[in-house]
Amino acid sequence: MFQLYKKRNFNDLIGDTFNFFKVHGKNYFANYIAINGGVLLVLIVLLYFFIKIFYDGLFTNGLPNSGNGFESYFLQNIELFIGYGIGAFILILILTLINSLYPIAYLKLVERNEETNTTNIWKYIKSKIGKSLVFFLLSLVILFPITIIIGFLCFALVFILIGIPLILIVIPALFTCISFTYYNYITTNEGYFDSLSKGYKLFTKKPWPLIGSTMIIYFIVNTVVSFISFIPYFIGIFGVMFNIETEGIENQQETISFMIIMFGITFILSISLNYLLQNIISINQGIMYYSMIDETEKTSNISEIDLIGSNEE
Repeated sequence: MFQLYKKRNFNDLIGDTFNFFKVHGKNYFANYIAINGGVLLVLIVLLYFFIKIFYDGLFTNGLPNSGNGFESYFLQNIELFIGYGIGAFILILILTLINSLYPIAYLKLVERNEETNTTNIWKYIKSKIGKSLVFFLLSLVILFPITIIIGFLCFALVFILIGIPLILIVIPALFTCISFTYYNYITTNEGYFDSLSKGYKLFTKKPWPLIGSTMIIYFIVNTVVSFISFIPYFIGIFGVMFNIETEGIENQQETISFMIIMFGITFILSISLNYLLQNIISINQGIMYYSMIDETEKTSNISEIDLIGSNEE
């Protein structure tokens, strides 16, 4: 059994993130695919056909289309492009909403010592969809402008060098504060502004380990996503170079076709991995949240009592 309420230092925050997946990883991702897999698959299929239609617009009778030719093709199929765009937007919203609630639901069931099955997870998610929508709408008005202003100031300071270390500190700090606010708002009965205040207070209790943990987990996840996603892209690049050297430019259409297919695979793979592996970042934020709750409310002793008689998985 994984213990959520526990005092953790910097190393523990990172180590326990991966320990969580050692204990719950198989069950976690199996339930994630069961809940989110269908929507993600539909999105991938939609993106595949969108890329295919876009590719068809670039070539007419096997030849590259001129700028005017592609513009004419786009105008003739504008309803199709708009339909795909609206469909993709709706699916991305659904995926983002469920993606943000899934790790919270799973950790809540772990906290309650309830069975982490698809039924219980989905039941919790459905009960919190309304609160999640309210949070995102309020944050769009309150947190989003503040984040944009702070981000702009940091990027502006890049020109005098001090902005570079500021970005590395401020962005993870903002991300963690918002994550703590969201976790608290969803898992408690506190209001938005109370959760915002609590999220900030939890963060400032031990900011540097939290910032460091967020940076490292984010770096690991994005490195893995980038490395795996760009494999088809580099295959496409080397394939194009090989075809040009061996066959010349006569088979230009075939070469470009292969390149576009590889680009499409890269794009789809990147989206799929991002949704899947963002769970690692979200779980890391959840573990930090429960650790900071323990720092303020001393709940680890209660958790240890609850674990008496339980066997570690």
